Amino acid sequence: MSGDSGMTPFDEAFHASAERHERAFIVCVIVMMALLTVATMFYVVHDFGLVTTTQSFHSDPTAAEREVAAADTGRVVKTGPNSYAVHITGKAWRWTPGVIHVPEGAEVTFYVTSSDVLHGFEIQGTPVNLTAVPGVVGTVKYTFHRTGVFRIICNEYCGMVHHAMIGQVIVDARAAE
Repeated sequence: MSGDSGMTPFDEAFHASAERHERAFIVCVIVMMALLTVATMFYVVHDFGLVTTTQSFHSDPTAAEREVAAADTGRVVKTGPNSYAVHITGKAWRWTPGVIHVPEGAEVTFYVTSSDVLHGFEIQGTPVNLTAVPGVVGTVKYTFHRTGVFRIICNEYCGMVHHAMIGQVIVDARAAE
């Protein structure tokens, strides 16, 4: 038997060998997890199209400032006989403009951007849902076929007061013709 540990020389050699194998196994597992993480990120970015290599996607760093200027007016712009454009900006836990009035049956094009962080632009009760990205203007069209109040919510966590980031689209009844 060995002097201090109470183990035979065979037991000491066995435990030393087992520790080397365990360390090698742990290193292999960590390397495999790192490779799996990198491969997953590569797959998501390239297969789901998060990186676009075509001309259909355009990022303009000054777009946010221009959109903020357009959105701060709070106006709905009539673009045709029964179509409207709304420039809306998400910033620091509010939508600008916060309340939007449109007539029933009108096609509304929303131009959505952000001036600070990612925000999720969702109009409840409709299929309208897109991400507001700083420097990028996203567009979505929708026709409101019924009157009422539709809430605009942020469905992308954007900070401490995210839960209070609510706007409204008020669809007014069509004027009698």
